[in-house]
Amino acid sequence: MDIKEIKTQCALSPTNIPLADYVINPYRGCEFGCLYCYTQENKNIGKGKLTEALAIKINIIEVLKKELSTKKIRRILLGSTTECFQPCEKDFHLTEKIMLILNEKKIPFTILTKSALIGNYAPAIAANKNNKVFFTINFADEKTIKKIEQNSSPLNERLTAINTLISHGVNVRMHIGPFIPFLSDLIALVNITPNGISEINIELYHHKLGNFEKISSIEPRLKKIYASRQNYDTFCLQLKTEISGLSRKRGLRFFFIAPDFDQFYQNSIDYETPLF
Repeated sequence: MDIKEIKTQCALSPTNIPLADYVINPYRGCEFGCLYCYTQENKNIGKGKLTEALAIKINIIEVLKKELSTKKIRRILLGSTTECFQPCEKDFHLTEKIMLILNEKKIPFTILTKSALIGNYAPAIAANKNNKVFFTINFADEKTIKKIEQNSSPLNERLTAINTLISHGVNVRMHIGPFIPFLSDLIALVNITPNGISEINIELYHHKLGNFEKISSIEPRLKKIYASRQNYDTFCLQLKTEISGLSRKRGLRFFFIAPDFDQFYQNSIDYETPLF
């Protein structure tokens, strides 16, 4: 992978994602390169180049300090188009520095991650009781992970990191997103959910973003589900029924995010109201 240092003009970007009012992405690109990742369509990265080049926003700390002096912020989302705790974080420490600044300013943040590296920063995340982590585990077996997320953290390391965060008192929600039919096994995922997790996101995969042809070549049954709105809606109803049963049986709160068949993202997507 080609790693280069760049200078950014802004650190804080307004976001329509209802989890926060601003987002920070300290890196451009991602070393994980998960097959389903929607940022592969990002015009700033270049189609199909997600794992070919990684840009380090080397001046983002200085820019962030200036912006925080002039903005009133409710909450910040860390990592919407990149993984904040990818391997390069061990060398550049940008995410760590950002968290320390936000804690000092008492600005809460929500982290989106699938990286086991985050476990090393549990004390910094726990410093503000309002900080949250949405930790992604989409597949309950290493074989599927290697097919779809071959450069990401192994399953056992992710579970260890979640337990570390929980032991420090961090608010962690398990994020099954995207949930890919026939590849994501909901019951198996619930069975490996660590103690201390009471909330689970299930965000359904969308066929218009994220290498549908490649993923459907791995799991051909996907093509039938996404062949029509009727098939898609029928699957959504079946999945909701399964979620309902698990919610009653396990006492878990589930948040179900199902994009419209024709549109990947809508402002109406709700991460805060549980389905059951």
